Amino acid sequence: MQKFLSIVIIIFMFSSIVYAKTYARIISLAPAVTKSLYELGIDEELLGITSFCPKGKSKKEIIGNLLEPDLEKIISLKPDLIIASKEGNSKVLVEKLQRAGFLIYSMEMSENFEELCENFYQLAKALDKDKMAQNIIQKAKEQIDEIAKAARSREIKTVFWEIGDKPLYTAGSRSFLNSYNKYTNTKNVYENLKVRYSPIDIEDILMRNPDIIIAADMDGNDEAQIKSFWEKYQTIKAVKNKRIYVLSADDLFGLTPSIFAKTLKKIYFLAP
Repeated sequence: MQKFLSIVIIIFMFSSIVYAKTYARIISLAPAVTKSLYELGIDEELLGITSFCPKGKSKKEIIGNLLEPDLEKIISLKPDLIIASKEGNSKVLVEKLQRAGFLIYSMEMSENFEELCENFYQLAKALDKDKMAQNIIQKAKEQIDEIAKAARSREIKTVFWEIGDKPLYTAGSRSFLNSYNKYTNTKNVYENLKVRYSPIDIEDILMRNPDIIIAADMDGNDEAQIKSFWEKYQTIKAVKNKRIYVLSADDLFGLTPSIFAKTLKKIYFLAP
């Protein structure tokens, strides 16, 4: 028993050493990770990012995309920590990097705002930035509470989330996008789908007849292209009343607590 306890203590100490320190050479494998690092004041230490990540203030090396990073490039940068996202990066990729001897921190997936805050805090804690994270989270919560309070007096409107149109995809009950509905007193017309995202037939959307359509600018489509697609479906209330809104996919999905609060405010004013 004493031997077992000694092993547990050693493991705990090793875990603390791994993640409770300052890192000088960091690589990010996902946009949401990169944005989180910038908010935590980590920029110069971030040497490598994906082609989808924001650039930051200091020069960064591009190490490939989300699914296919350049292993040789990563090795050449000699990182002391690589940060991945369980939502954006594959498990196979993370395991390959671990086998190559790299230290990996993987951010958990967030299905709601509460999980987003917890995952952001845990990353900050691993980087010895927990106090800064607490302040960021508290400020975001205050902004969100203010919006939610104002939204409670509104009539509930239904929302169709368009997440790409090749094919037409939407958000189900397990998508983070439902957090926007929660705090703006709106309702996702596909909240009955017990998935994160799903392909949808236009006939089914016609039947559900949403009050509002909010589309992410994905599949290379701009606002004009997205609105043009919907113009032929004038029986849908959102189309008839010209309540089709296009938001940046980066703002909707590249999430930190602060970005969520900022995007939530936009949606609140779109859905009176």
